[in-house]
Amino acid sequence: MNEKQAIDWLKDQLRYGIKPGLERVELLLDKMGRPEKNLKIIHIAGTNGKGSTLSFLKNMIENHGYSVGTFTSPYIEVFNERISINGQSIPGEQLVHYVELVKPLCDEIGLTKYGRPTEFEIVTCIALKYFQDQKVDYAIFEAGLGGRMDSTNIISPILSIITMIGLDHKEMLGDTLEEIAYEKAGIIKPFIPIITNEQKPNPYHVIQHKAELNQSPIHHLKEDFDYEWMDSLSNGEVFKFKSNDLNIDRLTLKMSGKHQIENATLAIYSFKKLSDIEGFSFSIEKIITSIEHTTWVGRFEFVNHHPTIVLDGAHNLEAVEQLIETINSRFDPKNVHLLISIIQDKPIDLMLEAFRKHYNEITLTPFNFKKSYSKKELLQKFHKCGIIVTENWKYAVNEFRLQQETDQILVITGSLYFVSEVRNFLMKENG
Repeated sequence: MNEKQAIDWLKDQLRYGIKPGLERVELLLDKMGRPEKNLKIIHIAGTNGKGSTLSFLKNMIENHGYSVGTFTSPYIEVFNERISINGQSIPGEQLVHYVELVKPLCDEIGLTKYGRPTEFEIVTCIALKYFQDQKVDYAIFEAGLGGRMDSTNIISPILSIITMIGLDHKEMLGDTLEEIAYEKAGIIKPFIPIITNEQKPNPYHVIQHKAELNQSPIHHLKEDFDYEWMDSLSNGEVFKFKSNDLNIDRLTLKMSGKHQIENATLAIYSFKKLSDIEGFSFSIEKIITSIEHTTWVGRFEFVNHHPTIVLDGAHNLEAVEQLIETINSRFDPKNVHLLISIIQDKPIDLMLEAFRKHYNEITLTPFNFKKSYSKKELLQKFHKCGIIVTENWKYAVNEFRLQQETDQILVITGSLYFVSEVRNFLMKENG
């Protein structure tokens, strides 16, 4: 088996769908020697901000001399990046090794009443085994869907983090913020600290109640830690961090938007709490440097200048609202063009309604993905709304790149899978 065959086999497991529950992961990890028992893990759940928070936190831990495994999804550039150590994706030969290890085990489990493990369950277990074998100092796991019944919830973390709660994956997690918060709060374990930046009262109270039931200390943005915005840069933000036992007067982000300040603030407090738990010292200068050098591809990422092209994976309504706020704080809305592809399980009507309140130049497109709308479906839904529908997004991107008006901005957004496809196209075009 080579690397491509290993990845193809993993992707083929997607046909077994999404199966909430931990039974198959339990069986697979039993057969793999329970690698998660030997790891110090930080667990992150939430609707938006998981990846950015993880990236900030990873950099702070790594820059203090520790090795950090990270498990994220979906991937933007290559499949292997989902499993990384100190920012380096799992090597192809290692991925092949672990696929060859788990493949017969999955066949065995497929004969049980629980059925075959899913792709996400398998990749979760591979990450745990890889991190154990590489003896990482810490591992950060991003929940895939929800939290309570997510395959990552097999772990016993030393610290849990919940980012902002929004209305996403309603078909799986529930129709209300409270129901979704209940699923996310499922990662809270007895006596393990939980840190959150969720500010909406109802979902926060759900998280707070679960923490109380588990006797888990809860730390909350605006109560235990906070930030003060200072300035917006052409590509980033400047802010202060404040808490009872740590204050940092000036931090600079290379990521744009108030929501990224909140994610960075959450990560800084989480790092401070980790240092308390583990008893290691830290450097404020290293925190400042780590935050400043953190980037996260596909999140308000500038991929072209003159004219400006920005990629942002705003894949649900809350993310769209954050994106609009970030765009309008930097550009004249009259100069903004949007190229959007939204998949079928998202609230496309509400997302486009939010965009149409601010921008006149909107183009919708399908892309090569099983949940993508077809051009015909998009025309039927939106041809009367003044929205352009095109099947050839590559042509639309190249046409924009060739234009001479340098004050115009193209924001490419919607599904993270679409943003990934566009980003790979642009990277090849740019050499």
